[in-house]
Amino acid sequence: MTDQTAFQEELDYFVDYAHMSLVYFSLIRDSAEMLAGHAASEEAIRSVTLRLVEGMIDRGVAIGDVSPVEGEDLIPWQLTKAAALQRVADEMTELADPDQFIKICWFRAA
Repeated sequence: MTDQTAFQEELDYFVDYAHMSLVYFSLIRDSAEMLAGHAASEEAIRSVTLRLVEGMIDRGVAIGDVSPVEGEDLIPWQLTKAAALQRVADEMTELADPDQFIKICWFRAA
């Protein structure tokens, strides 16, 4: 179980970060690992990761892919929140190595 105050601080940090720059998924996952605790299972880390992503979406942060177009940094996914969370969960399951999670998605305040 994560400490709610620490969780809220991390969520606030990522929402603020997303207003300034693209945020890559691996940062969210690394934060979730810290919040879940040293001995946490991968399942627990994924659960905290999804809570962070959900919180970011709820606070107006878009989730999507990096754009190849100059001057456009994010191509938002045209998915419901539930579908976006499921996509992230599925991709975390498919990628065995957390170092590859950077490929999953990016975030930017809308």
